[in-house]
Amino acid sequence: MPRHLAGLCICFAAIALLASGCPEGPPMPTEQGVLWLQFAQISDTHILDDESPARTVRLADLFYASWRPQEAYAAHVLDATLQVLNEYHTGALTPQRGLDFVIHTGDTVDNAQYNELRWFVGVMDGGIVTPDSGALDGRNRTVAPEDNPKLAFHAAGLLPEIPWYIVHGNHDAECSGTFRIVNEAENPADWTAPLLCPVAAVLGLHEFGMDSMSPTADKSPAIILGNTDLADPATMRIRWDLMTSGTIPGDPRRQFIDTARFTAELFNSVSAPAGHGLNYNAPLRYSARPKANVPIRLVVLDTAAPSPPDGLPIAHGVMTREQFDDFLKPQFEAAKAAGEWVLIATHHPSADFNLFYGTDTVGTQEFRKYLSAQPNMIAHICGHNHRNHLRMVAGTYPYPEIETCSLIDYPQEARIIGLYYIEETNDWRVESTMVSHADHPTRLSAESFRRADLSNPFQPSPEAFAKRYNMAPANLFPPDSLAAENIEENRVLTKEEACGNDEDRDFSIIVPRGSARKVL
Repeated sequence: MPRHLAGLCICFAAIALLASGCPEGPPMPTEQGVLWLQFAQISDTHILDDESPARTVRLADLFYASWRPQEAYAAHVLDATLQVLNEYHTGALTPQRGLDFVIHTGDTVDNAQYNELRWFVGVMDGGIVTPDSGALDGRNRTVAPEDNPKLAFHAAGLLPEIPWYIVHGNHDAECSGTFRIVNEAENPADWTAPLLCPVAAVLGLHEFGMDSMSPTADKSPAIILGNTDLADPATMRIRWDLMTSGTIPGDPRRQFIDTARFTAELFNSVSAPAGHGLNYNAPLRYSARPKANVPIRLVVLDTAAPSPPDGLPIAHGVMTREQFDDFLKPQFEAAKAAGEWVLIATHHPSADFNLFYGTDTVGTQEFRKYLSAQPNMIAHICGHNHRNHLRMVAGTYPYPEIETCSLIDYPQEARIIGLYYIEETNDWRVESTMVSHADHPTRLSAESFRRADLSNPFQPSPEAFAKRYNMAPANLFPPDSLAAENIEENRVLTKEEACGNDEDRDFSIIVPRGSARKVL
């Protein structure tokens, strides 16, 4: 073991069995340090318009994320999670859990649509939210009103004294988080995602041309209406016998958004801070000091692929050379000059940076090597993979990279992170505690969790997809093809993988910075 890692003390322990059924462990030990900053991380809420004609529901046999039985409940899960965080903040659930801020690490919405983003902001702000689109026929769903996820509801919102920050994700930027949006038309209602057209053609839906593959269209290759629940009650699988294509009520509020609209709607919020970290007419990256009297700088990076090329689906993260050299490095230098420590936030984990995108990018090794050479680096938080995972990145100044699971998929948890400064040694203690809306659910968030729990083991099948559309699986998905690789990369995580092990969830780790005392 390298000498600089010899003093690394990692004490992992789970503190409580959550209602999610994730790992249980012994009580977390009490350790030293003064709490400087405590915040909650939520990620991958995927607030979505399940009725949008621009979604890829027909690919549900291939990709789980194309259709989920719990997706109509996404806004309710976020609302219930915020209620739990509010209770932690006030001490209603446990003492000494005041939150200095909340950060959402990307994929606020599912399909980069305006109405989805308005629902997200509405839930965060608190107020009346109606997660229905088109004809607003959710009121005709044949369930009791208290069990109807499509009706207007009053979101509690995050408490006004808790500021919240935002990170840009691939689903905030691209259709289905994968397909480039063409925004050349003057009216955003006319923006399209061209790659949806060959998808429709492969499925034999030739009547859906370029002009109709838009979320604002009045016809859909997979009709879902607010008055219909396509989930089989017994299995939670999609009812293909109910799936049709054809005319639907159009809705201009479904229009795609671009980065400028994403920023504008984050400023169109009544909660603090203004823009939630973003700046008008600027790249979707920024830095902030969340707590004025604490010298910790939050540096948020945008890892959504910039201007993805035509014909190439891209969901993975990209670290551009420009952002790395012209923004990240100067932020660290400015933080050193100000005597500040640094907390990094991205949507994608750094392992994504090795995946192909093109020239002028920074790979995983270079990114990690730079961060681990910075004496004022504390931790890197991210999402995207819908799992809880902790990685200790080695280097002169080793640091934790912490992934937090999604609110759309099992186990639908948030993470509370405490940063404790140990003055005697100049080290940091990073403490993590998972929290779940399932511990104190609303009626509708409980139903979402039940559906996510039941649907999690169901793995999409290329064979089922090929059979459904009368295709030959061997020809469609040869073992070494890009399509086969994409299916593997987008497979459904097992419950164990999504929850993470004990050390991925509730932990207390020492981040050694004693040797940095003279540098800072």
